[in-house]
Parts: sequence; C-alpha cells; structure tokens
Amino acid sequence: MGRLTEHVCSAGAAAAHAACERVPTACAAAAKHWASLHAWAAERTDQVNASAPWVLETAGDVAGAARVTASGAATAANAALEGWEQWEIAAAAAAVTLALAWLLSRVSAALRGSHGGMAQHVFAVLRSLPPLSWYIAKEKAKMRADLRGKRPGGGGCGGSEFSALPARGLSEEQALATVEARAADDLKFAEGQSPLSGAVYIGSDSHLALLNKVYEMYSVSNPLHADVWPSLRQMEAEVVSMTASMLGGGPGSGVCGAMTSGGTESILSAMKASRDYMQAVRGIRHPEMIMAVSAHAAYVKACEYFRIKAVVVKVDKDFRMTAAAVRARVNANTAIIVASAPGFPHGVMDHVADIAAVARRARVCLHVDACLGGFVLPFVRKLPGRTVPPFDFSVRGVTSMSVDTHKFGLAHKGTSVVLYSSSEIRKHQYTGIVDWSGGLYISPGMAGSRPGALVASAWASLVKNGVDGYVAQAERMMAVADRFRDGVSRMPLLAVLGRPEMCLVAFAATHPSKLNIYKVNDLLTQRGWHLNALQSPPALHFCFTGAHTLEVVDRLLDDLTEAVKEVSSNPNCVKGGSAPMYGMANVSPDRGLINEFLVTYQDVMLET
Repeated sequence: MGRLTEHVCSAGAAAAHAACERVPTACAAAAKHWASLHAWAAERTDQVNASAPWVLETAGDVAGAARVTASGAATAANAALEGWEQWEIAAAAAAVTLALAWLLSRVSAALRGSHGGMAQHVFAVLRSLPPLSWYIAKEKAKMRADLRGKRPGGGGCGGSEFSALPARGLSEEQALATVEARAADDLKFAEGQSPLSGAVYIGSDSHLALLNKVYEMYSVSNPLHADVWPSLRQMEAEVVSMTASMLGGGPGSGVCGAMTSGGTESILSAMKASRDYMQAVRGIRHPEMIMAVSAHAAYVKACEYFRIKAVVVKVDKDFRMTAAAVRARVNANTAIIVASAPGFPHGVMDHVADIAAVARRARVCLHVDACLGGFVLPFVRKLPGRTVPPFDFSVRGVTSMSVDTHKFGLAHKGTSVVLYSSSEIRKHQYTGIVDWSGGLYISPGMAGSRPGALVASAWASLVKNGVDGYVAQAERMMAVADRFRDGVSRMPLLAVLGRPEMCLVAFAATHPSKLNIYKVNDLLTQRGWHLNALQSPPALHFCFTGAHTLEVVDRLLDDLTEAVKEVSSNPNCVKGGSAPMYGMANVSPDRGLINEFLVTYQDVMLET
C-alpha cells in the first residue's frame, strides 16, 4: 500500500510540474487570441458606423410607406362606411368583436380539452358554428328517437313503470316475481356454452354456487368498518398478497396494494398515485403519460380525470408497443409509461422488459396493465411448450400493476387488485382528512363504503382454485383459442392479427375492400354470437374463457365460415347493424363528431 501511495504521489508531482511549465505558453497563446479578437471587433465597428446613415434612411422610407398605407386604409374605410350612423358603426364593431371573442374562446377550449391534435380542434370549432351545429342536433334527435324504440330492456318513449317510487311498496312475492320476469329477457346459456367474447369468465356452476354462498354470508358487510368485520380486513390483505406473490412480488419484495371495484378503478388509482408520487419526488407539475394506441380506454379516462397529457404512440406491425417508440417521446414532463400485458384489442404483450429499461433511465413510473392477463399469463408460463416474456415485478422498473380478480381470477364481478412496488407510491392513492368535523378519516381509494361480500367471494375463489386450478384453466383456454386461431388461419379471406400470448384471437379481412368485417360481425350477431368489434384496422376479436369448450369453437367457426361466404358474395346482405357506425368511424377524420353520437347513445341507455 505504501509503494502504491508513493507512485501516486510521484505521478501527481510530475503532472503538476508539467502543468506549471505549460502556463507561460498558454498565457502567450491567450494574449495572441485576444489581440486578434480586438482587431476583428474594431473592424466590425467601423463597418457599422459607415452603414448607419443608410439604415436610418431606409427606416425613414419604411415609416413613410407605412403612413401612406395607413392613410389609404383609412380613406377606404371611410368610403365603405359613408352614410352609416355612428350607432351603426359602433354596433357593427361590437358584433365583430364579440364574434372574434367567441371564436377565440371556442378554439381555446378545444386546445385545452382535446388530445386529438390540431385537426380535431378545427373540427370542434366548425361543429360549433350555427348552421352545422343545428344539423348535427337534428341528426342526434333522430338517433335518440330510433334508439329509444330499439334499446334492450324496454322503457320505450312512454317511460318506465318504475321511473318513480311506487306509492305502495310491492310484497316480497311481487318484487321477486318482477325481477324474475325481467331476468327472463336476459341471455341464458348452459355451462361451458357461452356465445360471448369474454364477459362471463366463470365456467363452472358449482364454483358459482360457492361464490354465491360466501356472498350471502357477507351481504351486509363493509370493509370500511374493520373493527366490525375483522375477517374482511384479513381476507382483503390476503387477496392482495396472493395476487402479488404470483406476479414477482412475494414476501420481502415490498410489493403491496389494495382491492378495487374493477379494472378501471385499479387503473385510475395507479395513475393518480403515480402522478402524485412523481410530483413529490421529481417536482413534475405538468405530467405526461406515454401509452400505446392499443392501451385500454381507461387510461384516456385517467388523463381526463387527473389532468395528465396523453402521449399516444403507434404499435409495431405485430401490434406491440416498443421501447424505441417510447424512448422517442420521453421528455422532462414524462411521469408515467403504460405497457399492456396483454393489450385488450389483439391479446399481444408490449415489450415490457425493454420499456422498463427506458423507464429506469428516465426515472419515471412504469405501470403494467395486466387486468386481462394477470390470472392467465403466470400459469400459461407453466405449460409445456408455452413461453411468456417477463412482464411483472420481476422486471426492474415496473412500479405498479392492475390485475382483475373478476375476470380470469373467477371472482364475482366488481373486484380487482392494484399493486405497487413500494408503499411510498401506494400512499399517494390514500385520502387522509384530519380537520373534518366528522372525525379523523382515511380511505385507501376512491370508494368509502364497499361491498364486503365481493371481497369475501374473491378470497374464496382464489383459495378454492389455487395454482393447480388456474394452471388447468389456462391449459383448457389456450387449447380452445388454438383451435379457433387455426380455423381462422385456414380461411383465405381472413387473417389472424399478431401472435397472441393469451386466449384471445383477433382477426381481420385480408382484403377489406372485398369483405366488410363489420357486416360479418352483424351476421354473427344475428346467429347469437357476441364478438368485440375493433378499429384501426377494422377487425373482430373473441376472448375465450372458462365458459367456452371446443364444441363452442367448432360452432363459431362454422357460423363464421358461412357469414364470410355470405358477405363476400353479397356485400349488401346486411342492412343496419353496427357496420354503418363502425364504417363511418374508420373513415371520418372528425373523431369528435363520432363521440357526440356515442354520447347520445349513452344518454339513451341511462334513461328509464
């Protein structure tokens, strides 16, 4: 050690000596440089002084021309307004000013409230102009009347029998009979025979009976009162812990979370917590969220709720978001990156590990949306011959996840789990109030009171299935999806989109100009099937669950073959349906106009 120190000191002394020897040389070079710079500045000063009279003369000419132009404009204006009364001139000026102010306010509002780019702002202003706005209002009124006559569940234009409280309450028998009569109109199907894409995930009648029994035991419970229902507190904590343990967050990992009412609330909770965390640790005041065009619609909702700017990137030819696409959009305001595992439209996973590396370097939050895949992908990975890229908390850089227990976790509808890599992020999901006259208050999420029965039945589903149950379910669903994918691949007019890691298959027409995929969907709907319509590109998908069997797949493939044949041979075989709306949505550049019609639809669905 002493010899090493001696060498270091000797080297330091030699370097210092050499530097001192170079000082005179460096000073001489600097003096020479400053002398040449002074000579250059003096030369430029002489040039400026010589040209100054010309500059002043030119400026005078410009000013004279401006006076002549102004004088001419004043003469033209006086001639145009000749014969006008003073009050008429004042009224016209006020009207023009108000019109310009109104137009400016509309443009400003559009710029503040839309993520659609400048074109959408322009369309918004045009739609607000009186002639066009009147026409749109007329068309929406027609649509509203048509929907009221066709909507499911009755009601019609005459209103509902129960649009107000009945003067005299029904008996228990009457109330039950009324519910049974209404339920008779709902879709019914035998175990394993669901015609629905997704929607119903429980394929076992006995499993559903178990959940219903547990629900009844806790039907009046509320997790808000942990002192009254301590068993609920324990079950909720265990649901979160069990979910985390299968996603790279076992004991000692620091991964924590909470239960929510569904995937959207899990997403909203994670976005709010991540936004506030990034403001606290990085001081980001104008947060931006980078997400793929295939990310779930709930992220757009989060941006609207929490004033986050959505930065939407395209996916690659396999419908996955890449790290390169994300890296190109990262800036000082980036607070959150969203990756999907998988994306809802096509069932394919974004490149989570590569995107996580970008998030780490940028020191931003990375949320992985596993609402659909959280209870499938970890178990598909255990199947022979199946590979699933890393996507959970085993990937360094993942800071939060959303996982739905009420989908492939086989729980009752109304439960999900949001997970965080640390409690430092999770605490920004909480709301604590210390100055309320009602007492001290703390809530872990958006809801105050919650149905404890759903917490209990979700717990029952997880412990009843266990790892072996979920692995068996994944094997059955993947076999069903493989059968369907292979069948679609053999149809010359259809093509499977992407290479899904999950039991979801998306497909499109190989030649959209020759086959309208939305008309195919309308024919399938007439045959009792319920597929999801996609756009950009126009496509359909079917999500296979525990409620589907190979027999269901074979029937679906037969009907799909017939529907494709019918539409390809007779493009006008379907009138109405969803094809016109989706067709317009795919070609109309005015996305706001499409949204106005969606709002009209939603208004009608919420009427009695």
